[in-house]
Amino acid sequence: MKFKSGNEKKPLDRNAIVNLVRKWGDVNTEGLLSATCHYFAIPDIEGFIGYRVESGNAVVFGDPVCATKDKYELAKAFQQHCLDRDTGVVYIIASEEFANWAVINLHSVLIEFGEKFVLNPLSNPIEQVGPKAVLIRNRVKHALRDGVMVQEYTGGNPVIEMALQEVATSWQKQRQGPQVYLADFALFEDCVGKRWFYAEKGENIIGVVILSELKSTNGWLLNNILIANDAPHGISELLVISVLQALAKENCQSVTAGPVPVGQLGEVIGLGRFSEIITRWIYQISKRVFHLGGRQAFWTKFHPTILPSYLLFPEKNLSYSSIKSLLKALNTHF
Repeated sequence: MKFKSGNEKKPLDRNAIVNLVRKWGDVNTEGLLSATCHYFAIPDIEGFIGYRVESGNAVVFGDPVCATKDKYELAKAFQQHCLDRDTGVVYIIASEEFANWAVINLHSVLIEFGEKFVLNPLSNPIEQVGPKAVLIRNRVKHALRDGVMVQEYTGGNPVIEMALQEVATSWQKQRQGPQVYLADFALFEDCVGKRWFYAEKGENIIGVVILSELKSTNGWLLNNILIANDAPHGISELLVISVLQALAKENCQSVTAGPVPVGQLGEVIGLGRFSEIITRWIYQISKRVFHLGGRQAFWTKFHPTILPSYLLFPEKNLSYSSIKSLLKALNTHF
């Protein structure tokens, strides 16, 4: 972990960083807490910008991690910080509000590349009507008929923790082909603001889902659904429904998942017509190569509110170098 400051601000320790991520983070949480993340802060603002340095560019994980009113001052300071060091800047998974501001104030190329999904536990999709709700109910019933139970892990049991870690390890090993991800799974690191739900069949743990607290929305981030290779059908749906049911009892109204790449790029601002065509063509190729379509189909079954996510290239920093840095920051490998 490295910390940069635009001034002589005292570096934050790990606990402070985790607490700020829980307070102001969003779908960028995993990237922000990665061991490879760097941090930039300035005096008088509670928060930071989290980024990786790759191929001469600073790749920022989402919006600045601070109150909305402070995002723009912090972003401008970071832009100047990078300019002074001849370093380009790229933002991934930026929010719509910040992206629209950056187009004007940071002279950014904007590309709408993804979606995040917000579920309301008080409106459980298993109780909805329509073919998607029927599909969820059928898959949940299938898992329950197979004797699968879901429980929350509340800590203090090394045997369960070892079993959960084994599920995560086997899940990663069974994934084949090119991969894209923000960070390696760290089930029991930075435990403040984390919850774990697991699926069990008999004496075997066959699935786990990890929640990260999002205080800014009074909700939770639900991104990692890890399933054992020999698990029955419907385990993913059962885990999600079980989490929603548990959170509904706590009157929680917001569970966020994503970002998930869209079927085709949405809004593009700041490129000429030819460059935009090339960009859309490259995206379609990348989507096929990295098999980026499955998660979108999974989450839309749960009747979510869908919000856009953006790539930003301040000062028109869209080039071979910035694309290369973006792929490296996403841990792209073949």
